[in-house]
Amino acid sequence: MLDRSYLLICLFALIAMFGGGLIGLYVARALPSHHLTKESGAVVKLSAAVVASLTSLVLALMLSAANGAYSVNAGIVTKLGSDIIQLDHMLRAYGPEADAARVHLRDYAGRKSEELFPAAPPPSRDSRGTADLLDRLLDSILSLTLPDRRHTALAAQALSITNQIYAERWLLWENPGTTVPAPFLFVLIFWLFLVFVSFGVFAPPNLTVVASLFLSALAVTGAIFLILQLGDPMHHSWLQISGEPLQRALSEIGRP
Repeated sequence: MLDRSYLLICLFALIAMFGGGLIGLYVARALPSHHLTKESGAVVKLSAAVVASLTSLVLALMLSAANGAYSVNAGIVTKLGSDIIQLDHMLRAYGPEADAARVHLRDYAGRKSEELFPAAPPPSRDSRGTADLLDRLLDSILSLTLPDRRHTALAAQALSITNQIYAERWLLWENPGTTVPAPFLFVLIFWLFLVFVSFGVFAPPNLTVVASLFLSALAVTGAIFLILQLGDPMHHSWLQISGEPLQRALSEIGRP
């Protein structure tokens, strides 16, 4: 489900921008004619262009940062699924002595998938029980006997992959996404409000202008919505990271 606070922020942004355009149309009718000369219009449009350029640059940087956070988290989940499959193959090749470690691996993979991609959100970042399962997996690998060079190499490779899984666990913990501070977001919306007011001041008051202002405000609101959604990729259904890599891993390691 979508975070209600995000929807409220987007609704506030839409109202601020579209309302700013309507205020501009109203103000233009109330101003004396000498305030609406071509010279005045040129100055207002130039000022609005400066604010609009700054706003578009900030929006682009925010969208790039949010998309980067989304891509990083998606990559971590994909790598986690791949490492789980590879570790299971190493343990299967080791032989029957590693069966206990494989059980711990399946338990951990299933628990982690349920935490990150639950049927009923919101997901959990990591519980103590999931961490304990990973610790048991590590203990099982460390307790394996090493009768020959082949088993020694397999155990070492399994230990290396387990360490990577630990690292991915902490990366998901420490890199939940990007958070836009509320004061910064409201300042950005205020800039957009000023830009739309300037649009309305020198625009003729007709239905085409009103529709254009609304569609422009809706387009910018869509960009803000994408930034908020991409910045929190583990929690929202519309742009949530796919749990398919972990599901494929569970299906693969479930084979006897």
